[in-house]
Amino acid sequence: MRLVLAALLLSLLALGQRLVSPEEVARSQVIQRALPAVVRVQGSPTAPGENQVVGTGFFVSPFRVVTNYHVVQGLTELTVRLTDGRTFPAERFAVDPGIDLALLTVRGLQAPRVLAFSKTPSTSLPLGMGVVVVGFPFGQGPLASYGILSGIGPLEVPSPDPSVGAEVGEYLFTDAPLTVGNSGSPLLNLQGEVIGVVADVIGGPSGVGGIGVAIPADLVAQSVQDLERFGIPQRGWLGASLVSLDELPPVLLRAVGLTTAQGAMVDRVDPGSPAARAGLRGAQRDAQGRLLALGDVILAVNGKAVKDKAEVVRLIARYRPGDRVRLTLWREGRRLEVTLTMVARPASR
Repeated sequence: MRLVLAALLLSLLALGQRLVSPEEVARSQVIQRALPAVVRVQGSPTAPGENQVVGTGFFVSPFRVVTNYHVVQGLTELTVRLTDGRTFPAERFAVDPGIDLALLTVRGLQAPRVLAFSKTPSTSLPLGMGVVVVGFPFGQGPLASYGILSGIGPLEVPSPDPSVGAEVGEYLFTDAPLTVGNSGSPLLNLQGEVIGVVADVIGGPSGVGGIGVAIPADLVAQSVQDLERFGIPQRGWLGASLVSLDELPPVLLRAVGLTTAQGAMVDRVDPGSPAARAGLRGAQRDAQGRLLALGDVILAVNGKAVKDKAEVVRLIARYRPGDRVRLTLWREGRRLEVTLTMVARPASR
């Protein structure tokens, strides 16, 4: 016990701050260690007249920076700025829009520090644990904020771009103050490990009636491995466009014997995809795109009932190439089951 107290006192003195609790010491140490690894990400939009876009990123290896896909989407002349003010050119190495992730290569620099991902599954993280965010809100900083892990679950708020982040099943939520420019910031535990990557703030700046949203680290770490090895993510994909049943006229549903509006209709099937190989049938439409006949309706994925197309995408994304996934369908007035085998995505996706 005396050794522990002595170590604590030395830590307090080394920090040169009037910190009075072990949590304050841990929090300060996490911030100090993270600062050299966090960078400001900046680029120029391709559309004329728009201002430069600023976000945050962090080193995960000596030459690689993780940030959000939406931060660098459509940008040119990418740069990263370190906390000491030095600026270096960067380029997109690979992107994963499905979970809103981008991996950048930084030239002319070996990272002064890298951040490690937590190996604790996101579902095992305790609510109420302390979390730290280090980033560049409004391009200012680096600045740190602190809060708790407020919740874990799906994002119910519609995204302005449904194609970005559509494959994140569950997000981490925090009350740590966040705002514009924090996108791509690391969400850290008090051991200095990355437990998530900040993606959004819903309902206003977090801490002022808003909620911070982060992509879980286990999903990010898996994607980074895939991007480094294959250049594309290796999560499961259906290979079909879907329409939620609640977007369809009820009269069409009743005509095929469906009494529920929960599920997703297969609209179009991509050739060679898992959906095509399993024999899924798409909808029939006329030359003007009007719906003539329903396609297969997905009611459940591996026995879990689905409410809409977004849930189908999120559930399928949990699987990897080679995994077998059972779909419960409604086809021509009857229920049936088919099994898909996940395959690697084509490079164009």
